[in-house]
Amino acid sequence: MVEQDRPDPAFDANTSRLLRREALRRAAEELNTTSPQGLEDVLARISAEVTADADARATGHDGSTISSAGTLRSKE
Repeated sequence: MVEQDRPDPAFDANTSRLLRREALRRAAEELNTTSPQGLEDVLARISAEVTADADARATGHDGSTISSAGTLRSKE
């Protein structure tokens, strides 16, 4: 029979630490608004959220309706 590898706690701890570090690095990079690309990404995400919210309101998916005057009336 083939002998299975035994778990190596030091390797597992080091791997977990490196994975956490990489996840934090990527999250920080995504939130970085000091670089032109980071700022562009944040603004694009905000724009997409605002557009989706406006579309949901216009189509009534959030329970509200748009009156003929263009004002938003919430459903109660």
